[in-house]
Amino acid sequence: MLAASILVWKLQPPPTSDGRVVLTWVTDDNPARKGQAALYEKLHPNIKINIDPVNGGVEKVIVQCLAGVGPDVFDAFDAFQLAAYVKSGVALDVTDRLQKDGIELNKDAFPGVLGTSVYGGRTYGVPTNIAADGIWYHKDLLREAGVGLPRGAWTWQQLIPIAQRLTKRGPEGRITQYGLMFEWWNWRHFFTIFGAHVFNPSGTMCDTDSPKAIAAIQMMVDLVYKYHVSPTPVEESSMATQGGFGSGYISLLAAKRGAMAVGGRWWLGELRSVKGLELGVVESPTEKVHASHAYGRGMLVNKHSDHLRESLAFQEYLSSDAYLSLVNDQADGAGAFVRADETSKFLFNPQHPSEKSNDVWLRIMKMGVGDEVSPFVDSSTVARLIQVQIDLVQTGQKSPSIAMKDASKNINDAIQKSISEDPGLAEKFEAANRNQPL
Repeated sequence: MLAASILVWKLQPPPTSDGRVVLTWVTDDNPARKGQAALYEKLHPNIKINIDPVNGGVEKVIVQCLAGVGPDVFDAFDAFQLAAYVKSGVALDVTDRLQKDGIELNKDAFPGVLGTSVYGGRTYGVPTNIAADGIWYHKDLLREAGVGLPRGAWTWQQLIPIAQRLTKRGPEGRITQYGLMFEWWNWRHFFTIFGAHVFNPSGTMCDTDSPKAIAAIQMMVDLVYKYHVSPTPVEESSMATQGGFGSGYISLLAAKRGAMAVGGRWWLGELRSVKGLELGVVESPTEKVHASHAYGRGMLVNKHSDHLRESLAFQEYLSSDAYLSLVNDQADGAGAFVRADETSKFLFNPQHPSEKSNDVWLRIMKMGVGDEVSPFVDSSTVARLIQVQIDLVQTGQKSPSIAMKDASKNINDAIQKSISEDPGLAEKFEAANRNQPL
């Protein structure tokens, strides 16, 4: 990894011939990033933004930053990644600077996305966007089936018969149109709407073996194997080879292989390119709580950057009206600051007159609940241990009950290993246990 980091350093772009400072931004390969960088360069002619989607990955970024060859700024895609960057000491604490400049995330940003930027009561990033999933649906397919969807809160018991009516089979009995599509990596969405938690309030124990958590995963299983309104892994793989579309559920929704799908506003980045679609959005059904899982990205500054002043200015750009308006126009999720989404332009953008559900997206985002983390275990380990069990459930190798109990045991073992290796952490663990509410 160190050798690779040295190679990355040698490949870093030199200062431009016109004297501009080059800032390297490790982010994803979303085409929207080019427009966001271009706007900043237009507003700050002395800066050149080098977008690097290749050198992502938490471990790679941490090693490069510690070796002095890391990017100037980099994105945390969830609370798990943020925790790893903070604990490794590569993320710059910007709490005082942001407060001095009048940026108050706890007051101005959507609560559900704060986990990408705030950790342990301190601020390390500025959220770049926010997303929360609703139910996409094809208006024409619902009309043909003679069904409608409610606006506002509803339940899975209401959705399932609708999804069954929207599921169509061909002459050979093979499903040609699924009633509802969802991604199995999106287990956090189901956790949230069932009121399930990854940890207890103090973070000292994993809670994935709770009845609510098991019920959340059981619903994912039932949609596929009991009600047959969502594809099995084999059916999903088969669809990927048909019709000229990719395997992603955005493309499958666009191809009308699904009448409804669980997804976010950011899907518009691809859906806008498909002509003739009549799409609408409603809230996702909930079960125990009226909430949604919120997610997004937070931009962090490398503590060891050679361009700290310029990097901090680029980070603060994410809270500007110009940037927030651009994100909303791009449909890169939505602006993470509430003021940007409570505007008439967001609710109805004349450039996209067919998009009439932005009020629904705003309501969903306000309901958003962010990721949970524990100070006593590496967050990337937690995410991996849960996903391993989810994958086994998806392929029918484990029941939700056994899988979630195994996830809980494995994560609790990881917690014990973590505190056994750090006496200071062990003391905090004991104190947290003593203060754990009954």
